[in-house]
Amino acid sequence: MSAGFLLPSDPLRAARPDPGFAPEAEAARACGAEVALVDHDALLAGDAAGAVGRVPRGSGPYWYWGWMMPVARYEELSQALAARGCALLTPSAAYGRAHELPGWYDVVAEASLTSRSVWCAAAPGAPPPAGRLAELVAPLGPGPGIVRTT
Repeated sequence: MSAGFLLPSDPLRAARPDPGFAPEAEAARACGAEVALVDHDALLAGDAAGAVGRVPRGSGPYWYWGWMMPVARYEELSQALAARGCALLTPSAAYGRAHELPGWYDVVAEASLTSRSVWCAAAPGAPPPAGRLAELVAPLGPGPGIVRTT
């Protein structure tokens, strides 16, 4: 059984791919690949079983090709698919390394493909104290910067 693609469904028409991924779905199908749809909103809301309700049972392994999500939700997606006899081809740990700091930083920094960066872990909704942020960015020197929270 060859690998298929798991794409997000259109939030308003669940039987269709999300418009942002419709060209990818069309290209995959044109190449003869299986395309299954997942409800990304349900997944982010914590309903992984409901999110994969349209994925045919036992339909094989899938590459996820969709909107980013927290690693914990990706793991829930993986488990929900496994309960349907399917699998994701990218393990959760590899997904996390590719999508979240600091997982990918060393690789792209070594190739001079990203700006110098610093980060720290913080609980959702609880930013680090201003003094901690100043301490973190001090080695970066003066100039413009971006502070990002997730």
